[in-house]
Amino acid sequence: MHHDELIGILDDENRLAVEALRDLPEAAFAGPTRLPLWNVKELVAHMWRDVDRIRVYLAEPEPAEVQADGVTYWRAYDPATGSAGVADRAKEVAAGFPTGAALVESFEANRVEVLAEAREAPAERLVVTFGPAMRFDEYLRTRVLEMAVHGLDLADALNVRPWLTSGGAGVTRDVLIGLLGEAPAIVRRWDDRTFIDTATGRRALTYEERTALGPLARTFPLLS
Repeated sequence: MHHDELIGILDDENRLAVEALRDLPEAAFAGPTRLPLWNVKELVAHMWRDVDRIRVYLAEPEPAEVQADGVTYWRAYDPATGSAGVADRAKEVAAGFPTGAALVESFEANRVEVLAEAREAPAERLVVTFGPAMRFDEYLRTRVLEMAVHGLDLADALNVRPWLTSGGAGVTRDVLIGLLGEAPAIVRRWDDRTFIDTATGRRALTYEERTALGPLARTFPLLS
């Protein structure tokens, strides 16, 4: 998939998130999410930061060689050692905005400014991420996955209909299948939301699903 298409998908996922947040009562930003470490404002701050990393990484010198792609990038992240830092950085971003509405306004500005900058960057440009170096278009795949997964988290927290786009679902499913290594029949039968929620630990496997998956069941969740 060309990086212009990936940017378009990322733009759609971000725009729909902003639309869901616009005019949200301020008290709602303190509400819980299905991610125990974050309230709604902190989840939005994490999404803000996910997009802002594009600007940050494009501003850094280009590395010498590729070390990961949009799938193996996730294998470089260890939630046991990294999740607390990720949570704390989101809290820091959230605390930097006096209100949830101000954070949403900045989120919208970032959507426009950062993605305009992304469109000017070549797909083959290399970027250094939190660890592995990778092609820019491959890094964009990770950003789509982040927005798709956390968009579902946000919709759940706001108790609104999920806005997962077909493009966002397709990119996310491809990455998750890559992490799984194959697509057994039961996985192919799951709809996009069920697969994403299950693969990321938002939904537990049933006994029947574990039986059908066999040894692959031990790999779930694929991301957490």
